[in-house]
Amino acid sequence: MKRTLIAAAVSLTPLVAIGEPVKVDPDRNVYIPGEDLDHATLNVAATFDDEKVRIHYEYATDDPSWYHQYWVYQGDGEWERYGSGFGPDEHGLYEDRISMLLDDGGVDGFDRYGGWMTAHDGMRALTSSVDSDEVEAHPKLGEEMGRNDVRKYLPQTRTTEDPTEKSWGAIRDDDELAALQDDGVFLDLWQWRAHRSHPMGVADNGYVLHYRLGSEGRGMFTTNWDDDADQPAYMLDPETTGKRALDWDRLVNREYDQDDPYFISEDNSVAFDPDHDWQEGDVIPQRFLREPSGSRGAIAAEGGYADGAWRVRLTRTLEAPNARDSKSLEEGGVYNVAFAVHTGQVGARWHQVSLPQTLGLGVDDADIVATRVDDVTVANDDLAWTELPVMYPGQATWQWLHSDHPGAEEVRSGEVSIHDEHVADELRGFIIAEELRMLEDDGARD
Repeated sequence: MKRTLIAAAVSLTPLVAIGEPVKVDPDRNVYIPGEDLDHATLNVAATFDDEKVRIHYEYATDDPSWYHQYWVYQGDGEWERYGSGFGPDEHGLYEDRISMLLDDGGVDGFDRYGGWMTAHDGMRALTSSVDSDEVEAHPKLGEEMGRNDVRKYLPQTRTTEDPTEKSWGAIRDDDELAALQDDGVFLDLWQWRAHRSHPMGVADNGYVLHYRLGSEGRGMFTTNWDDDADQPAYMLDPETTGKRALDWDRLVNREYDQDDPYFISEDNSVAFDPDHDWQEGDVIPQRFLREPSGSRGAIAAEGGYADGAWRVRLTRTLEAPNARDSKSLEEGGVYNVAFAVHTGQVGARWHQVSLPQTLGLGVDDADIVATRVDDVTVANDDLAWTELPVMYPGQATWQWLHSDHPGAEEVRSGEVSIHDEHVADELRGFIIAEELRMLEDDGARD
């Protein structure tokens, strides 16, 4: 009965205006987007004052999503989760995100390769992804950290000397990782999340070391589920929202706007009532939002979607909230940055990324120039915007760059930068062509 309900809702209205992809093969984690999703433009500006820095984003999209994974009642006492990170979600239930990786020079190579140096063979969502059982059996990732997949990491955190070798499991011991962290060999990661952080007025602060990790403190979201009772832990508060649950038809037809309770949080919820007469198609958000603490919640977020674009402002202290998971900034400094955008209701690696850039605070010789103002929190229309092409990153990994990449010899020399060999407008076509070639070679070996 549940499948009939969902199919009927989906057939009424096209959910996402997404064109024909180049290639789709879910068994190999392949979804190569068409031209509507393989590139775009992210506008970035920055300001700073004596104490804070503010990053301004503008990203145009006709299909914004502030939705992200929901429990849907099936009419038989069961709640099923909807919202997938593989390619464009069929129901549009995955949030838009804008991310920035930031470094102060502590990570050798990031200025030359940007986010591509954090992508490795074996990572989730790649054709080469490691089986979850193998990750769960790993002493660090599985037994200690409780993970079942491989995510972004720095090559410096592995003991493999040959950069062409798969290195996901060769993690340095805890003392070595701690020494790297103390020396600033990690990437600061600012993630603005349209659903999981923005309603709480923050962006998600994290970092990349041997894994993509959350910064110190309590995160702004957790899972809305009661394992013991096998049901959601919270429902919407009918006294403050006028409802206990959302409606599936309205949700998939994208009728809940930014002023509606499309999310569930400490401020609009009550304990789940199992005795309520739940109806098939009742919907409760799967992520429970809460007030963050510590470094994890140190980045304030403002703005929203208006006039065809996300217009978002992120503000943080110049001084790192925690020197072991964030990078400090100062006037006159130049920093290495790289950006990524998740849109079209996609997750995991199906996003658009920029080439590595420089961010200068009061320094003109940088790709993005942060201008000094009296107070970053005061509205400022006179911003120095930088247009950044962003593109689908394909399956280009650190191992591929050093082996099958046509320029592998130059990469191995350690002297070449991605800017020396590639122009953004041409790179996206090259990336897709190389992924297709890799898939053909992989298929031939099978």
